[in-house]
Amino acid sequence: MTSNEDHQWIQVDLGSSQAFDRVAVVWETAYPKTYVIQVSDDGENWTDVKSVSNAPEPLKISVNGVRVLARGGNWGWDELLRRMPAERMDVAVRMHRDMNFTVIRNWVGSSDREKFFAACDRHGILVWNDFPNAWGMDPPDREAFISLARDTVLRYRIHPCVVIWCGANEGNPPAAIDKGMREAVREQVPGLLYQNNSAGGIVTGGGPYGWVEPEKYFDPMTYGSKDFGFHTEIGMPVVSTAASTRNMTGDEPEWPIRGAWYHHDWSERGNQAPHVYKAAIEARLGESGDLDDFARKAQFINYENTRAMFEAWNANLWDNASGLMLWMSHPAWHSTVWQTYDYDFDVNGTYYGARSACEPLHVQADPVKWQVVAVNHTATDLRGATVTGRLFDLSGRQLGTARTARVDVGRADTAKAFTAEWTNGLPDLHLLRLTLTDAKGKEVSRNTYWRYRDTSSLRELNKVKQVKLTGDITKVSSSGDRHEMTAVIHNRGSAVAAMVRLSLLEEAHGRRVLPTLYSDNYLWLLPGESRTVGLSWPSEAGSSRRPVLTAQAYNSPVTTLRG
Repeated sequence: MTSNEDHQWIQVDLGSSQAFDRVAVVWETAYPKTYVIQVSDDGENWTDVKSVSNAPEPLKISVNGVRVLARGGNWGWDELLRRMPAERMDVAVRMHRDMNFTVIRNWVGSSDREKFFAACDRHGILVWNDFPNAWGMDPPDREAFISLARDTVLRYRIHPCVVIWCGANEGNPPAAIDKGMREAVREQVPGLLYQNNSAGGIVTGGGPYGWVEPEKYFDPMTYGSKDFGFHTEIGMPVVSTAASTRNMTGDEPEWPIRGAWYHHDWSERGNQAPHVYKAAIEARLGESGDLDDFARKAQFINYENTRAMFEAWNANLWDNASGLMLWMSHPAWHSTVWQTYDYDFDVNGTYYGARSACEPLHVQADPVKWQVVAVNHTATDLRGATVTGRLFDLSGRQLGTARTARVDVGRADTAKAFTAEWTNGLPDLHLLRLTLTDAKGKEVSRNTYWRYRDTSSLRELNKVKQVKLTGDITKVSSSGDRHEMTAVIHNRGSAVAAMVRLSLLEEAHGRRVLPTLYSDNYLWLLPGESRTVGLSWPSEAGSSRRPVLTAQAYNSPVTTLRG
């Protein structure tokens, strides 16, 4: 029988009752990942006697004896012209670290410069390093290629960041080339893993690369492998901030989508399917009249989906979920898809959705059953912690009573707290605020979900009251070659402040200070609530000694915070 469909079966009639203690099954090239052997006396009623799994155990990475969820992204070309200076390289890798990423995949060996590996060493980022063999090409001079492979391993083996060498992208290298690369790794860096295929065996790949409903990430059937595993590529379109998009469009009209957008990856015939992403934004928040409106709305989708990607792996941690890498994490030019920060280093909703889901200590809920769990990605057990869940309507009124649970979470582990299920009496759009506090009562994680009964329910935000944001810059200082700032943002309104975006400028209405790292951004503030945020930026990033910080919610005008 030949078939590539699921749920197939083969029945063998032995003619009479037989006793046996083994069954030999010989498969051809294709074989099932799992199957069950059953027996029956009458061909009608069947009893399971053996379950068999051919699925390989997914790759797991440990550092100093502690399992590390590989969370990060694929790094393609550094720059369009391959002229990325050391300070820019350092910024990019530092931003990966700031997102709480642990791994960068050097896709098909795109970055071959010392600056990249040195920056990963410096910021504690592990590197999955591809050989430059792309899709399993068979070079005409095999010996020359194998010699190059040996030299490549020899050159980079001094960097502790390199933990995996991969032979080819989404395919198997030719046997002779595969053998040569494998031996190069075994001889030059004994103990490190050589993985021949970036999407086969103990790892998987293949997206999705376009937008899907957030809850789909929690369904293993969303992935071609039909499980979570160690997944090397996943992504979606990411529309940047309005200011960065204007840098992309240049002298061309910025809105509606046209010209420059299509030249910068808005390809409706590619895997990214940006028209589906745009439709998802419009289904939730309505059509946009200009670029500023569209960019603000896009950040809801960017944040929500990226958070869901990594939280799906958290929810299934070590239960066949051991690694997830975005396609891509570093943009080599201004783009409309597959990025976590902008080419000019401004930050968007994707950046903070990833940063939240990947934080070392984290509290989350899945968007299917709303099971609340605490996640510990540190090397130390978390004992006597408390998970709290509260529901709020858009006026900030608490709905019902708070739910709490005490949890102990081992290192590199998770612990269930409670279920924050939907009930019929809840508003069609409301907030679920989760917090995780340690044994001393210190908050170590805060996570706010906007829950909508159907996609159009999110449009209630278009009618919610405008709020007034105020704030104070409480501290400005310098440390080494970086400047630092602490600010407090207050919601003085009578409704929730939705997705408050912070942006540091050289002066009022001036240029953005880039790159700037924010300890939190795209905030949800309840009426009367305040949030303290820390900022840091390189000394050379701005010419002003007294930059200004602005804050704007989806439902507020821009506010300038004063020192």
